[in-house]
Amino acid sequence: MVNNQSRMTHRSVNRIIAAGIFLVAEALYLSTMAPTFSFWDCGEVIATSRTLGIPHPPGAPLYLLVGHLFSLLPFFDDIGARINFFSTLISSTTIMLTYLIIVRLIAMYREMKPEAWSLPEKIAAWGGAAVGALALAFSDSFWFNATETGLWAASSLLTATIFWMMLSWHDEDPAPGSERWLLGVIYMIGLSIGVHLLCLLALFSLVLIYYFKKYTVTPKSFGLMMLFSLALFFLIYKLIIKGIPVLLVTTSWWGLIAVLAALISGIWYSHQKRIPLMNLALLSVVLLILGYTSYVLIFVRAHAGPPINENDPSTLQAFFSYVNREQYGEWPLWPRRWSPEPVYQYFYQKYSSEWDYFWRYQLNQMYLRYFGWQFIGRSSDVEGAVVDWGKLWGLPFLVGLFGAWSHFRKNWKMALPVAVLFVMTGVILVLYLNQPEPQPRERDYSYVGSFFAFALWIGIGVERLFAWLSAKMKSLDTKQLAWLAIAVVASGLLSINGRMLMANYRTHDRSGNYVPWDWAWNMLQSCDKDAILFTNGDNDTFPLWYLQEVERIRTDVRVVNLSLANTGWYLLQLKHDSPRGAKPVNIDMRDDDLGNISYVPVDSVEVAVPAGREVRKLYDDARRSGVTLPGAPSDSLRWTLRPTLTYQGEGFLRPQDIAVYAIVVDNFGKRPIYFALTVDPAEMTGLDRNLRLEGLVYRVVPLGSASPLSFADPGTLYGNLFNAYRYRNTGNLAVNIDETSRNLLGNYPPLFARLAMTLAASPDAPVMVPDASGVRKSARSGSLSLDVLDRYSRLFPLARFPVTPKLAGSVATLYAAGGANEKAYPYIHYLETLAAQSSAGREPELYFTLAQAYRSAGKVREAESIMNDLEMALPELRKRLDSLKQ
Repeated sequence: MVNNQSRMTHRSVNRIIAAGIFLVAEALYLSTMAPTFSFWDCGEVIATSRTLGIPHPPGAPLYLLVGHLFSLLPFFDDIGARINFFSTLISSTTIMLTYLIIVRLIAMYREMKPEAWSLPEKIAAWGGAAVGALALAFSDSFWFNATETGLWAASSLLTATIFWMMLSWHDEDPAPGSERWLLGVIYMIGLSIGVHLLCLLALFSLVLIYYFKKYTVTPKSFGLMMLFSLALFFLIYKLIIKGIPVLLVTTSWWGLIAVLAALISGIWYSHQKRIPLMNLALLSVVLLILGYTSYVLIFVRAHAGPPINENDPSTLQAFFSYVNREQYGEWPLWPRRWSPEPVYQYFYQKYSSEWDYFWRYQLNQMYLRYFGWQFIGRSSDVEGAVVDWGKLWGLPFLVGLFGAWSHFRKNWKMALPVAVLFVMTGVILVLYLNQPEPQPRERDYSYVGSFFAFALWIGIGVERLFAWLSAKMKSLDTKQLAWLAIAVVASGLLSINGRMLMANYRTHDRSGNYVPWDWAWNMLQSCDKDAILFTNGDNDTFPLWYLQEVERIRTDVRVVNLSLANTGWYLLQLKHDSPRGAKPVNIDMRDDDLGNISYVPVDSVEVAVPAGREVRKLYDDARRSGVTLPGAPSDSLRWTLRPTLTYQGEGFLRPQDIAVYAIVVDNFGKRPIYFALTVDPAEMTGLDRNLRLEGLVYRVVPLGSASPLSFADPGTLYGNLFNAYRYRNTGNLAVNIDETSRNLLGNYPPLFARLAMTLAASPDAPVMVPDASGVRKSARSGSLSLDVLDRYSRLFPLARFPVTPKLAGSVATLYAAGGANEKAYPYIHYLETLAAQSSAGREPELYFTLAQAYRSAGKVREAESIMNDLEMALPELRKRLDSLKQ
């Protein structure tokens, strides 16, 4: 009776604490959750979840199915927030499982059932497990993943679930029915294939747990176990994940049906003949394949032709290519500096050898630095941030090291599986990925499995610290030991969890960040009806897909991603599909040529395309704005098409260049054509002198500019910046804006400055601009220029959005020229601050800009002092300075 009551007490308390930890994590994640989609892959994942579309290979069909379910639940008005909510729930569940796993690991090395623990031991175990779980919850990368839509939160949950289920089997074996845990583990691994392959790396830890439970450790048995681990991994990865698509391609669906029939027959036979090991093995294979069948969604939905249908895996051959990520090519394990791309070759030169590259960049920069962010401290939230011991004082790291050491001392057989999980999802993953330098973004999210494993040791470290102290204080009675346990746990909660919460809360609070949604809205609203818009990367494409596919906003605009335009399947979709009723993109090239598009050798070619209604558009816009065009429009769009790639002395056009050329030639004058502001001029195939700036887009126009990207229509630019665009919370310093959002918001200040300078060039001239209702009103250009600057200053304060010295100087000069010196002073002070951190010899342009700003504000003496400093520091530039003064 006493034992039963004790058992119930432990189970009840343990479950209550686990539920409490779940609620704490969920409350934190909900309060800091992104209110809509975020940049990078989030927009694509949400859009394809909502519409059951096909994301980039290899896809995540299981995630799409569950994400689609959450997109239908009316918890939030914003669809992105609904799927973000899914991330918070699964992340909180992962934290709860982390707590439960730590308690189980402690029970294993204590070698007694938890109901037999004394009160101090219970407090230390429960409290230490809570500290470890919350350390993971508050860590940099895990918290970041928990508040946005992405596959990494789901991958973490599957990894934790698989590990917890394996420990559950360990507890029950050899009781009858314990095999269900093993079958459950295998099925979860099969399901994980439909989310992310990272969970496969947990397989080696699982085999270790099974081996230590079932076999005596000898050199021979340990070696056989390692061979079995590798064989099992390759069975799943090569024969099932890679092999089933091959089987489908070679034998169609009948081959898969035949394999399943053979497996089911074997299961029946082993059951009848009472061969348990054979039965378990065959059931496991069937469950793996059953979990893998989530990929049927990709094949079926590709046949339905959803608007987002990347790689169009509607044939077995295309499906095989999709699942096997063929579009990304292969990368070797050696050499480490393997990529022939010029940009990578440039960075490779910084390293003396393959090992130097591996140690300094791939291991230190791309893993150990990320590991340090979690448990030592991150210097800032910007890309390239270093490890900062002052942030977390290194306490989580040191306690985790102590926990790992203690775990191996107490129970090396269970410490080793944790260590293997830590290494496999850390260092071994670094080896496998073989990432080239540079990467487009930080990749810390890839290693959350490794961070999860280390968090287990943090919890063990707190419990072992209590054990060490209690061993040193043998005179303490049970009550005093209970207070000691409380003190140790409280210290961990405050110095580890509390410090992590304080250090990371601000940079992980996304609750007011609407930048991605507004960015997409602003770009789409910049385009006229039925426009064709060329975009470049993930962050100017996936947000647009979200608004078009999820919110059904401006579905008439055809977004043409230049990266995808290198593929035939994408160009064929542009030509033939009408997503949401949008017009197909007219491309006169034959389908065979489009489907097999490749590099084409070419010399420079002069191109002329009839301008059609674009000439009248230019005249009408100028008339409505009351301004004069910088030149006479041509009846044709004329530009020089030059090779964009040189190989062995011969010039080539890339597939995307051919696509841009064909789309412009076949559509210009019939439909408006734009380039996103973020597209590099080198990607514009020579059209950079035939563009008009209209905000976040450039419009292709039949008017050549004196210099690239120099033409802007003030009326159109004003209408977009003042009436069409949204800037929620950009100027609210109480709202955290992440680095990616800040970087993209940095495109706005030059637009406001450009408009202000255009207006200030003729300050007394009248100009017609639209008001909020679209009605045009006449205003004096000079006063309107000040209005533009005022709006810019409110929306993009310098405290959040630092700008170049040239832009700050321009704003200061424009304010001063308009008689608003008091508004110029913050920008002058900004320049003074920059100058105080440098010198005239190092940055003469900065000092000259400051001198100009002083002079425009009437501070002649200060301006002369700066000029004297420049002349003294740089006598060799005297002639250049004299010309600049004039």
